[in-house]
Amino acid sequence: MGELSLDGLLLAVVGGMLLILLFAFLRRSPKVAMVAWLIGIFFIPVWIGQTVFAYFPAFVIVGLLATLSLLPTPLAIRPTVADVVLLGVVVAVVSLYALKLTTRSATFDLLVVWGVAYALGRLIVHVVDQAWIYGAFGVFGAAASVVALVEFATGRNLFITFLGNNSATFARWGSLQARGDVIRAEGAFGHAIALGITLAVAACLVLGSRFRPALKTALAGLCLAGVVVSFSRSAMLTALVSIVLVCLFLRGPLSRTYRVVVLVLLSATAALAAGPIIGVFDTSNEAEGSALYRADLLQLVRTMKPLGLSGSFSVSTTSEVSVGEFGSVDNALLLIGLIFGWVVLGVVLLVAIGGVVTILRGRASIATIVAVAQIPALLTVAFITQYAAVAWFTVGLAVGSQALKSATARPGPGADLDHHVPVAREERAHA
Repeated sequence: MGELSLDGLLLAVVGGMLLILLFAFLRRSPKVAMVAWLIGIFFIPVWIGQTVFAYFPAFVIVGLLATLSLLPTPLAIRPTVADVVLLGVVVAVVSLYALKLTTRSATFDLLVVWGVAYALGRLIVHVVDQAWIYGAFGVFGAAASVVALVEFATGRNLFITFLGNNSATFARWGSLQARGDVIRAEGAFGHAIALGITLAVAACLVLGSRFRPALKTALAGLCLAGVVVSFSRSAMLTALVSIVLVCLFLRGPLSRTYRVVVLVLLSATAALAAGPIIGVFDTSNEAEGSALYRADLLQLVRTMKPLGLSGSFSVSTTSEVSVGEFGSVDNALLLIGLIFGWVVLGVVLLVAIGGVVTILRGRASIATIVAVAQIPALLTVAFITQYAAVAWFTVGLAVGSQALKSATARPGPGADLDHHVPVAREERAHA
């Protein structure tokens, strides 16, 4: 026992030293921190991580260190209404956990997985040029799409083959998914939907980069190819909605000619790909069952409480969680209401409605459009694996980018502080 304890202590010391070295490396530049996080998202599977008092996937660890590396940036940022509202959600959930009205795992996810990703997205726009962020996301998305296309062509997932382990997380996420006779690509994400929606986000964000039109179009097209081989209806819908909304409502970065070209290319590609894609869905014979399952989930709405866990939530003697008759709830918004209460869900929906209104008023950044475009997908998938971080990162990115737009539109003492102090830090990082 003493030897085991010594081994554990040695591992803890080595792990701590590695984390310190990684943190020091991330402090070199916010761009380095951003790239490290993107590597964790796109190329390190969810089953690679470390358990302390809870399980920390690698992308969460890197995200936490990347966010901390941006200090003291938060001191120079004026909170927005969205920041205050979402902070209120955090306080409410922590209070619910203290009162034993929600679960430890759900509270952990909100604070560490969702919260850290939101904070990173919220802060990074103040120290790194937004167009650079969008371009980096697109480049990594395109690279992940290449891996996904190889997986689709060969039927072999390299992350499962070479990075598999004996963990419970791998047992849950480390298997290939099929739709009909076709293997769905899932890359490092452990699930095809998580990969597909993330690539849909990348395909849209890259349009806001400063790459030449031909290059950004090629990167977006490559990301869309990855979306297709995930064979996720939710991902395809997210990609379609986000790109159409960008072409219709985004002001400034894209010329009218380029928007028309993108819409024409998107329409032509969709028309050509529709037949084979529909054929795969038809052979799978699961569309009707999937639709019925998601419709049946709505009966859980009436079991929500104002605050805290739904009365239909239960844990078996073998630690298996169920909500009513369902072993899983593939609806992120519904799940928020079932775990934290309909009041918390209502507050989250108010933030989402604010994003929709911003788009309709023609004042949205591309990040805001991408965040809002994911709402339909959230009715069909929970916040799973790396996608949980991607979703909340885009929300933080949206709030941060809108804050900068407001500061630019109405310059003043506070706006000047928001816009210029963090940029100076980025310049110092490269000095």
